[in-house]
Amino acid sequence: MKVCVIWRKYRNVELQRRIDENVYDDAYDEALQHAAALKKAGHEVTLVEWKGDITRFYNELMKEKPDIVFNASSKEEVAFLELMGIPFVGSGLDLVSTCKATRKKILAYHKIPTPKFVVIKTHKEIDVKELKFPLFVKPLRGRGSAGISDENIVDSYDVLKKVVSKILNKIQQPALVEDYIKGRELTVGLIGNEDPVVLPVVEIKYNGCRTNNFHHKMNDNEIIECPAKLNEFELKLVKKIAKQTFKVLGARDYGRVDMILSENGVPYVLELNTYAGLTLPEGEAHIGYMGYMARAAGLSATEFLNRILYSALRRHKLNEKGSEAM
Repeated sequence: MKVCVIWRKYRNVELQRRIDENVYDDAYDEALQHAAALKKAGHEVTLVEWKGDITRFYNELMKEKPDIVFNASSKEEVAFLELMGIPFVGSGLDLVSTCKATRKKILAYHKIPTPKFVVIKTHKEIDVKELKFPLFVKPLRGRGSAGISDENIVDSYDVLKKVVSKILNKIQQPALVEDYIKGRELTVGLIGNEDPVVLPVVEIKYNGCRTNNFHHKMNDNEIIECPAKLNEFELKLVKKIAKQTFKVLGARDYGRVDMILSENGVPYVLELNTYAGLTLPEGEAHIGYMGYMARAAGLSATEFLNRILYSALRRHKLNEKGSEAM
């Protein structure tokens, strides 16, 4: 199988760089780890950098003649691959282009618990009368905890205005303001399509902060517990909600569902991560939460990524040689 791992500068930190240009970019380290793991699985693997020059990227990609592409990490990349009919691993444009607010509306329609929210697009429309303090504020299309610090948990209107202003002016996105749910932060990884496999659940505990902010996360300062200590009922419910979220949003091949298990035992879905980090605790790249899950499941990086890859190959109806399966 000929696999092309594409990588993009600042993949995980591009939004945070609007606040701090000095954050470390581990995109190439991450891609190298993926390539090494897939090579160990016996695949022919090449790396190609995604660039703004689409024609140049297309020519470089076609020169490699890949059977499938791994590591697409932006709406633009996914749109390009779908338009060109190139098989790739991961969710499609219908999901990755959908903002968090729309995803939450879909979840609510399917009666999947998610915090109540409002979207604020300008400084003139900061109206949160439908919500109750404390609130949590984040970018509408954020990723990698970009723009998140302890101050994003807001207890007053004055602080709310300050945080919303940061997101509007520096992140340059609308702000999603939602009820702050007090409880345990969990994240659940899944691999597959029709009947996705749920990996061991991660609980993220905070180390000297109030929430899993950007520096806390990207510097691997969290206290990770995997598998999370859940009783039988909690584990069954968390897995059920994660699978429902994965399916109703139309995720493909792999993904990670972030949630808060509230103090009264309700798992509130915060979001679905379609570009979930897959790096294991090895090498220079930031450790992905699904990497912790893979390690807890006894999987090596090669076994882990190969499972995701073969999930995509089955969906594309491709055999090991890259031709369409009969």
